[in-house]
Amino acid sequence: MKMWMKKLTVLLVTILTLGLYVPPIYINADVDLGKKDIEPSEDQPKQVDEEEIEDSITEENLILEDSNQLYLEELNHLAKEQVQAKLGTKISSKVNGDLNRTVLPNIETVLDELYKEIGDEESQYLMIADEPSGGYGERIFNLYHIKDKENVAKFHVNRLRRPQDGYYFQFHYHLRIDQFEEHFPIAEVYWGKDTPPKWMA
Repeated sequence: MKMWMKKLTVLLVTILTLGLYVPPIYINADVDLGKKDIEPSEDQPKQVDEEEIEDSITEENLILEDSNQLYLEELNHLAKEQVQAKLGTKISSKVNGDLNRTVLPNIETVLDELYKEIGDEESQYLMIADEPSGGYGERIFNLYHIKDKENVAKFHVNRLRRPQDGYYFQFHYHLRIDQFEEHFPIAEVYWGKDTPPKWMA
């Protein structure tokens, strides 16, 4: 019973004194009392720390460059996926070595050159458009500029049959500069003497 009375007494004292004692609040608790804040007057010009400005500009540029680089890497990744989808499993299983050695790095190089020509700001409006065409169509993908609403480049692959030699896949691209007329070579991959299957098979 004694224990019960002690607990009740503590509870009552706590309830009665609740809110009676409020600790003091110090507004400038973190301010050093020995120093006073000096605010510049209207006559006195504000001092600007040039190093801080340069540092913030450098940080912003690094962030912008990183985001540009990530965006372009993602476009390169999507382009490679389109090439794999275009070839399909039957073709890519046979030419995968040449594909990884020559075709894909060359496509990435071409895309990087196009990004540099277009510029960092404008290259953010680029996207991989159009699915690869199946059957015997040449289209792998188009590089599309969203703001200009037109294709910048078209990436294609066609089949070449050379007598006595066999079939080759010729990867190339076209540019809007000449209304996509000229073939700019990327790489050629040898298939063999037998007829290759349709694209995306």
